[in-house]
Order: sequence, then structure tokens, then C-alpha cells
Amino acid sequence: MYSVMLVDDDYPVLEYLSASIPWKELRLELHSACKNGAVALEQAQAAPPDIVITDIGMPQMDGIELIGELKRLKPDIRCVILSCMGDFSYAQQAVRLQVDDYVLKETMRPDQIAALLRKLSAQLAAEKEQSRALARMQSKKEENALLLRQGLLDRMTADGGRDLSWADGAAEAGIDFEGKVWLPVLIALNRLSELSRRLPDERAVQLAVGQAAAGLTGELPGTVLLPHGRREAVLLFPFRRSLTEMKVESVRPSLRALGERLSRDSGLAATFLIGTSAAAPAALGREAERLLSSGGGRFYLPEEGIFTLAELPVLGEGDLHDVYPEALQRIRDAFLEEDAAQLESSIGQWLDLARERRCHPELVKEWTLKILYDNQTRFLALQHYQSVFSMEVLHRTLGDLSTIQELGDWMLQFFKERMPLLGLIYKQSRRSEILRAQQYVSHNIGSKITLEEVADMLHINSSYFSRLFKRETGYNFIQYVTTAKMERAKEMLARSNMSVEEVAARLGYENKSYFAKLFKKHIGGTPGEYRGD
Repeated sequence: MYSVMLVDDDYPVLEYLSASIPWKELRLELHSACKNGAVALEQAQAAPPDIVITDIGMPQMDGIELIGELKRLKPDIRCVILSCMGDFSYAQQAVRLQVDDYVLKETMRPDQIAALLRKLSAQLAAEKEQSRALARMQSKKEENALLLRQGLLDRMTADGGRDLSWADGAAEAGIDFEGKVWLPVLIALNRLSELSRRLPDERAVQLAVGQAAAGLTGELPGTVLLPHGRREAVLLFPFRRSLTEMKVESVRPSLRALGERLSRDSGLAATFLIGTSAAAPAALGREAERLLSSGGGRFYLPEEGIFTLAELPVLGEGDLHDVYPEALQRIRDAFLEEDAAQLESSIGQWLDLARERRCHPELVKEWTLKILYDNQTRFLALQHYQSVFSMEVLHRTLGDLSTIQELGDWMLQFFKERMPLLGLIYKQSRRSEILRAQQYVSHNIGSKITLEEVADMLHINSSYFSRLFKRETGYNFIQYVTTAKMERAKEMLARSNMSVEEVAARLGYENKSYFAKLFKKHIGGTPGEYRGD
């Protein structure tokens, strides 16, 4: 829907136009009705209209001056001059300002204005569609270029960089070796889960990196970006062979600026790893392959920063089996005691051991998975409801973590999400009636559970059962059921791809809105906010 501004110092004209134009029929809205150009310009500052119909001769600011100012604010604005003056000089000024039409008040009719607005709306719609088509074409062009450059990098690093068939088509991507050396730099994007929320697919990520890197062309002409999957890309910086010194230092300012652009524009955290310059295709292929194979060492680097291959940590042969029992006990005790500060410290100590020994990332993740599993086994033994804890999901999630810092943050969040259940578990009664009631809730968590239903199952009076449950657990029964359902909902949302509607249905809630309301009351945010949608 387009907006129309009316400007005239003659109030009856404003009133007439406001009332006689069929706004809804034309799918237009009245932006504002202003008594002179100065007022109109002030109204347009925050949100300029799409179309303006203005008088010429007005106090404070006339129509010609207003149109000039509006065109500076919004170059594609459509302008119609409405005046009782037939002076040709005004028409000349209107033509110079590229006014779309010039209408005399003496001949003005509502159907004439309506037809004019319909024509201008159609022009705006056509231009908008043309812009969209051009944007689609440009996007497709960029996607095709990304595919070609990604294919080039794949060929460049094939067979350990020994396959040189890629060199024949390298010139098309701007890579030639005539009097040049190329300095390769790896861009490694971290935090895949956050990355996925911001940019849903591989092409979106690559386009975002490409747009951020476009500024490098002005700083260091001839720079080439070669994407590699969703989380990596290789930048190639060209230098004349005579400039053999300071190549690494000369690219650092540009890489810092690129990191800032990625963070500001797309919320991406990037680690940059600078390789060794190469003067021949074979050497460049080998160096690119070395950069892409550096994931193990990168696991121990900060998530944002610029490093060289010489600074890359060398992985050791050490294991963690000898320190595992003590680490597990510290983490488990802190969790069961609901001590968040001690839990964070214990996780930090565990990961510090991995850093000191420079263990292979996969080994660190395997031992971490064992900590989670052993702790969860103990946790489940305390409670009386089934969990949707999945080793497969955890293994997949851990596999996506690219830095030790991210692993630590994720571990802490994993345990903190389960802490609220401990209070409920510790309040569980040892009376057989209450234990049976809690087990009943666990086994029927997907159904609608009432106090009367459980009391009947226990063969006791519902009022007595209600008082007994409250006395033994500190919760009233319905509060207990709702809390158990909400904790199960948190696990389902965090550990599965089920929709909010499906989670609600699986927990016995027919009304999604009611479920969302309960969830927000207990958790402090909506199901979508909790999942990060």
C-alpha cells in the first residue's frame, strides 16, 4: 500500500481531497494533510510519502521548494502540482524537477485525481517489481559465482594439492601467477548453532561473507574469495614477487576490518588463519589444503582473532582417562548441590586439562559426552519421570562445536537447564502414595492429568490426597504436574525439531496458545524464544 501526502494552504481543498479520493478502492493511505511546505517537510522526515500532491504558492515554503527537498529525501517520490495558477513559468520549473503531472484547481475533478493516483501507483509497482527482478538476477549471478569459486577451491586442494588441473581455469577467477605471489588466509566461522539462526543455509552464509569481503577489493585490489562449505572460506591476497617482505603484516588491518564487518552486519564470529605465500599453483594448492585441514589446532584458538599457521597449537598424544573420575565427581557434585559458580569452575578446570595436554578435539568431545551421560544416569535415578535425553542428539550437537570455548559454554548451559528440576526432585516424598502419584505423572505426562484421577488410582479421598501431596512435596498437585510438563517441554524444544504445536499436543495440551501462556509463566519466555527461533 502506497502513501499520499496532501499539501495546500487552502483548508477546504485539503478537506475536499481527503474526503473525495477513494483511498481503500485505490489501495492507498493518506500519509498526512499539511497546511504548507514547511509542515509537510517536517512530516516527511521520519517516513517520506510515496506520492505528494501539493499546491505551489504557499507561505513559509512553496511547492517547488518542497518538491526539491522531498526528492532529496526520496528520489523516486511521485509529485503532482495542484494550483490555480496557469503561469507557464511554474510549469517550466515543474518540468525541471521531473514533476509527474500539473493540474489546475479550476479543472480538478475527483475521478481525474483518482485516475492520476491509479497511474502513479501502477508506475511505482512496476518499478518495485523491476527492482526485485534485478535483485533476483544479481543474487543468482552471485550464487553462480560462489559455486564456481567453491568448485575451484575443491579442485585446488584435491589429492593434497597435487592435482594441478584447476590452474587452467584459475584466471577466470582472477588468479594468475605472472609476476605474483598469493598469500592464502582461512576464514573460519564459529558457533554453528548461532550461525544457523541468523543465516539458515550455506548459500546465505557464503553471500554474507562475500558481501563483507567485497570491501577488501578497494583496500587490497585483486583479492579473491573462495568459499568452502558453510563455515570456511579462503581469501587469496596477491602481491608482486618483488614485495616479499611484510606481506602478513600488510593484510592484518584488512582482516580486522573484515572481522568487524562480519560481526556488525551478520553477527558472525570469525577466526583468521594466515598461511604461507605461494608463487606457483602446486604450492598454493598445498597451502590451501593445509589451512582447511587445521581444524584440530583451531579448536584451541580464540573465537575471534588473526593468527598464522606457525601459531597454530600442535595437538598432543595425551588422553584424559586418568583425570576423568575426579572431573566427573567435581562436576556432578556442583550440579547436585545446585552451585552454579562451582559448576562453572569445575567445567573450566576440565577444559583447562584438555588445553594443557592439547588433546585431539574428538577425544575431548568423547570424554565430555561420557561426563554428560554418567551425570544424566545419576540424575535420572533421582527422578520419577522419563527424559527425552538422547545420546545420538548430544553426539551430533557436540560434533558441531568448533572451539573449546564454545564447548565450555554449551556444557554449562546443558547443566543449568536441568538445575530447576533438582528442587522438585529433592522435594519428592518417600511416602508410597506420593511416589506412586509422581510415577503416574511421569508415565502419563502426555495426557491431561487431574487430581481426582490420581486420587482414584490411589483409592484415597481427593481432598485428603491434595493436602497430603502439598505437605509432603511443598507443591500443590496441579502445580507439580504443570512444572513436570514444562520441564519436559524444555527438553523437547531443545533436543528435537518438533514444532511448538507438536510439543503441546504430546504433553496433552489441545490449545497451543494456552500451552505457550503456561510455558512463558513458568520459564519466563515463549517456546519460540526459548528455542531461539
